[in-house]
Order: sequence, then C-alpha cells, then structure tokens
Amino acid sequence: MIRKFSLLLLLVGLFACQEDPYKVELENVKHIVRYHNLDSAFRYAHSNQQRKLITQLLEEDFDLSQFCFPYALQVSTKTDSAFLNGLQRTFAHPFNKKVSQALDQRSKWRYKTFAQIEAGLKRLHFLAPKVPVSKDVYFTYTQFAASAYASPKSIVLGQERYLGQAHGIIAALPAQQFYGWIKEGMEPQYATSDALLIWLSTNVLKATDENLASEMIRWGKLLAILEIISPEVQMHNHLRYTEADYQWALKAERGFWEYLVDQQFLFKTDQELNMNLLNEGPYTIGLPQESPDRMGRFLGYRIVKQYIETNQPSIAALLQTPYHQILKKYEVPQ
Repeated sequence: MIRKFSLLLLLVGLFACQEDPYKVELENVKHIVRYHNLDSAFRYAHSNQQRKLITQLLEEDFDLSQFCFPYALQVSTKTDSAFLNGLQRTFAHPFNKKVSQALDQRSKWRYKTFAQIEAGLKRLHFLAPKVPVSKDVYFTYTQFAASAYASPKSIVLGQERYLGQAHGIIAALPAQQFYGWIKEGMEPQYATSDALLIWLSTNVLKATDENLASEMIRWGKLLAILEIISPEVQMHNHLRYTEADYQWALKAERGFWEYLVDQQFLFKTDQELNMNLLNEGPYTIGLPQESPDRMGRFLGYRIVKQYIETNQPSIAALLQTPYHQILKKYEVPQ
C-alpha cells in the first residue's frame, strides 16, 4: 500500500513538473479590454458628435489624442474649429477616401486581431499582476505615419499599414519613401505582435543605454514574454520574419554569436552599432545581404528563451533579472 502511494505521489510530481507554468485559462481572467475603431467613429460622426468624441478622448487619454490627430493626421486639437475643419479636409482628400473604403472592408481582420491582442493582455495581467496592462485597443488611420503606438494607457494600431504588400494601395505608395522592405512589413499577420510589443517596450521594459548586450537581452525578454502571452501567433511573425528568414536566423545563431564576440561588440556603447543590429532595415548591417534584419533582437530572444526553458522564472522575476546573469548562462548551439 505504501509502495503504491509513493508511486502515485511520484506520478503526480512528474505531471506537475511537465505542466506549462505559463498556461492561462482566459475565461478566469478578470481584465476587461475595450475595442475602438477610432477611424470610423470620427468619419461617420456629425460635427457635434466629433466635438464630443475629441473632448472625451482629450480627457481620457491626452497622449493618444495627440498621436492620432496632431501627429498622424496633422489635425490640430487646440480649438473646436481647427479640429473640425482639419478633420473635414483630411477625410475629403481623394487618397484618404480610397484608404477609408479599403479599411471599411477589414472588419473581420480587426476583430480577429483584437481578440488575439485581448488574449495577450489578459495573459499578461494574470501572469504579472503588478505590471501595467492596457485596457483599450484603438484601430485608427495614421496616414501611414506609424504601425503601432502605446500611450501609458492604450494601444493604437495604424491599420492601413496592415493591408498587405500586394494590396493596390500599398503597391502604389511612392518607392522613394516606402522602400520595398518597408512594404514587405505591411502584412496583416504582424499586427498582434506589433500591438503587444509596443505596449511591453513602452510601458513594461524600457530601453537602456548601457551597451549592446543589455539592449539585446532587453529585446530578448520582450520577445520571450510576447511568445508566452501570445502563443496563437507563430514565433517568426512575432519577430516580423518570414518562415524562411526565421530558419536562416536559427542556422546562423552560432556564427552570429561568434561574430559579436570576435568583434568585441557585446559590451560596446555605440548607438550606430545598436541601430545596425537591432533596428528594422532590409537586412542586418554587417551580415550578408540575405540575412533578416534585427539579428541582435533575434539572438537576444534565443538567449532569453534558453534561460526561461532552464529556470522557468515568473514574468516579474524575468523582468528583474540582470542582463549579465542571463547572458552568462547562454550555451552556444553546436
């Protein structure tokens, strides 16, 4: 009897060890996330309604209002007349009308994307209850100014930048301003990742200026957390890679690490170096032109993922773990 009981305890223990510590039952999470289509809300409203809407937005989220109107649409919010006249001019522009017609046909994509973002925010709230989590997600039109933005309260997606590179509007954008690699990044499957990542990078784990390694690990933490809270999205999409680019990066992981070590880049404080290895572009500067961009972020993710698989820290603990502690645990793949 004692032997059977011991065996049962062993099986229970083994089962518990195999459980995913980051699994969340969404129906049990009490965190409300609200959906807003800011573009159509203002486009289809009468002037009195537009005045009320902007007054409410200015009160509820001033930072968001300034991004969406003065910055993106070049519409002043200083006075009612300036706002209403600017809004009318913007909506009457022939190109903007064409974009609006395309966006009106994207409701299915918006609702699917919102559901994924909502699920990610709920998981984040459950797994890291002390971390700030947005309660509002806005889809808007930014005149191609930005893909995503986060205020201290809300997330904004510039939905026109997710029409897909094959869409006529995207294909017609001027090549001298919107290079081919920029248009390639305007795919709808990147929206969920962009929304959650902009929230995390703006409000949860902000940029450092210590050295390349610290920023690599920061991006690695952000991407690893993104993978945890948004498992519905494939990792190559979280990285804004095609599957082929992701496979290239995986095969190049060891070689890229050795390149950073040989060149003594890891502990350099050089903004240009950071931009070359961490920022978007046609490829990663310093590597072959067939490489995907942002290989520094990719390697940071791989280092942090390895650390997570070994230690299974909570999100809160991971956020607090010094970058050098994670870096020294990294085992270079053979």
